[in-house]
Amino acid sequence: MMNFKEICFGLTVIIMSSCSVPVEDTPVDEPELLSVPAEIPALPDGAYLLSSVTVTEGSEISQLKRKQIKIYTNGRFMYAFNNAQTENIDVGAGDATWSNGVMIEVPRVNHDGPVSGYSFDVDIEQTVNGFDQTIIGMKYEDGRVLDMVEQWDTVSVDISEYDGLWKLKSRLPAISGTADSAVYNETKMIGGGHFIWLNNVRFESEKSQNFGFGSFDVDESGIAIETAMVSSMSDYEGSVNKVKIELIDDNTLQQTHTEGEISITQIYERM
Repeated sequence: MMNFKEICFGLTVIIMSSCSVPVEDTPVDEPELLSVPAEIPALPDGAYLLSSVTVTEGSEISQLKRKQIKIYTNGRFMYAFNNAQTENIDVGAGDATWSNGVMIEVPRVNHDGPVSGYSFDVDIEQTVNGFDQTIIGMKYEDGRVLDMVEQWDTVSVDISEYDGLWKLKSRLPAISGTADSAVYNETKMIGGGHFIWLNNVRFESEKSQNFGFGSFDVDESGIAIETAMVSSMSDYEGSVNKVKIELIDDNTLQQTHTEGEISITQIYERM
């Protein structure tokens, strides 16, 4: 005869056996791995020369060649060229922000003066020689809309402590022959071992606009040699100019040069 403990143990085994249900292995789906686009390296700061440009305006496609420079440095850009289509200079400068293959350019000044309200998303594909730049739906002040594909060659990615986009604050002596009411503006970009300058003078209904760009070589003492490559002033092209340049502080640049026997000092503030 079974005792009480044996009976309880037997019941426990029966109950556990009756409750045991074979469990089938249920396959678990592996989580789908989302592909993350690779980060596109930023375009190096430097100076670039235009190799060729394709312009599409409506159904018309044209290939252009021109002497044009573009400098990117410290989150700023500037370009300059003589525009054969408009028979005028074409210069612009402003802020440049890199966003994974797209350079967002916000112009702050052009050959006519300060500008605002414009922003261009410039698709950039880096190449062996430099980069290709694409702008879709570029709008001009005269209402024209066009697409533009440009090929650029790297000239130099040299850097210096003077690199940046600068706005003229003062000039001594003042420009001769200009009235007190005249408005004189100058913008200068230094970067990639090159420079661009733009100036315009307005007096009543008259205006004068000029630009120049070229190479920029500076030694340890702050003596810079600016060799002009292209300009709206024919007598400036090919000239070699010695400039004493120094940083007063991080946001103030001073340069001194001579014109004839006159020493000219210009103070710029960083844009």
